Amino acid sequence: MLSPGLGTLDFIGQDARPPPGRSQSKVEQVPHESNQNVIDPNNPTQFASINVSSDEEDSGSASSSNGFERVVNIKTCPLCHRPRLKGKSEADIVTHLAVCASGDWARVDRIVVGNFVTASQAQRKWYTKMLTKITSGDYQLGANSANIIVQNRITGQLEEEKMQGYVRIGIRLLYKGASSRMEGGRARKLLKSMSIKQGQKYDSPESAREIQAFIEFHNLNLEEIKDPLDSFKSFNEFFYRKLKETARPVDKPEDPSRMVSCADCRMMAFETVSEATRLWIKGREFSVNRLLGETYAHEAPKYDGGALGIFRLAPQDYHRFHSPVDGVVGPMTYIAGEYYTVNPQAIRTQLDVYGDNARKIVPIDSPVFGRVMCVCIGAMMVGSIVTTVKEGEPIARGQEFGWVLFQMHPALCR
Repeated sequence: MLSPGLGTLDFIGQDARPPPGRSQSKVEQVPHESNQNVIDPNNPTQFASINVSSDEEDSGSASSSNGFERVVNIKTCPLCHRPRLKGKSEADIVTHLAVCASGDWARVDRIVVGNFVTASQAQRKWYTKMLTKITSGDYQLGANSANIIVQNRITGQLEEEKMQGYVRIGIRLLYKGASSRMEGGRARKLLKSMSIKQGQKYDSPESAREIQAFIEFHNLNLEEIKDPLDSFKSFNEFFYRKLKETARPVDKPEDPSRMVSCADCRMMAFETVSEATRLWIKGREFSVNRLLGETYAHEAPKYDGGALGIFRLAPQDYHRFHSPVDGVVGPMTYIAGEYYTVNPQAIRTQLDVYGDNARKIVPIDSPVFGRVMCVCIGAMMVGSIVTTVKEGEPIARGQEFGWVLFQMHPALCR
C-alpha cells in the first residue's frame, strides 16, 4: 500500500489488539511460556531436560501424578549425571543443581540454553538446530534464509512463522541464488502450472478433508469464523472464509485520520519508498512506476517520497482484505504477471517480485490521506485476486474490498 506525502506512518492493526490467549492469524500464538532444553554440546547422548509444558512436548511429562503442572521437569542431572531426579520435589532438584554448579560455575552453561532467537528454537535439541541450519539457513534476525521471524505485537516476543518443512526447504532451494534458478522461462512456467493445479485440487470436494488438519497444524481460532466448518465444500472455500463482524473491530472508528491494517498479516511499514528499498526490497528493477504499471505510471512520481506499507499474508491467515482508509474507490486495473512467492527470502533477492507478479491496483481517494494505492499482489499457488467493490463506491475503514484464493485464473481477477 502506498500513500503520498504521509509523514510518520502509524499503522494500527485492524484487530485492535485482541486479548492475549485468543488465536489470531496476524501472528502465531505461543500457548505457554518457552521451555529451555538442557544441552551439553560435548555429550550428545545426554537426555536430561528442564522444561515447561508446551505444545511441542508431551504435557504429561510436565505434570505430577496428582495433576498439577511442574515448573522443573528433570530426569538426570546435566552436571553430575545422577539419574532418577524426576521423582524428587522441585525444591530438591533446584538444590541439587545449585550444589553441583557451585563446584564450577562455568558448568551452568550446560543448564541454560543461550543465544537463541525464539522460544521454539530454544526447545530444540542440538542436532535439530544443526539440521535446521543446513536445510533452511541461518536462524537470526535479518538472515536471508527460510526461517521467518516475526514479532507478536501483543506480547512483543519474537516468533518463528510456522510452515510445513517441505515448503521451507523448497523455498530455500528455489530462491537461494535466485538469478540462476528462478529467472528463466522454465521456472516461471513451472510456478504458473503449479498455481493452476493447486487451484484445481483445492476446488475439488475431496479437498475439504484437509481443512481439519490445516486447522490443527496452525492452531486456528474457530470461534471467530462466521460459518460452520461443515458449510465449506472445498478447501478453497475455507481458505477465503469470512470472519464474524466483531472479530476485527476498527481502531478508533470515530477518527478518520487513523489508518488501519489491510489484513491479518505480517506487516512492515516504511516512511519512504527509498527506505524500503534500502532495508528490505532488493529487486534490482523495483520502482513505484513498475509496481503501478502503465495505467498509473503518470502518478508514480508523487509516491516516490511517500510511505509504503507491506502486508504479507501467510497460508493460515484470514485471506480477505479491508480498506485502510475512508474514501471512494477509484478506477481499478489488473496487471498480468508471474507467480513468485512473496516469502521474505524471495523479496530480498534480485527478483522484482512485486513488479513482476500478477496484481490488481485499487486506488482509494481519501479526504485525509489523498489517493492511497492498494496493490493486491498474487503469489505462488495463491494467484486469483477478487475485488468486491466497484469504481465510484464509497468505502469505509475496515470494510472488505476483496479476497484471494488458491488458483490462477485471470477471469477471476475482476
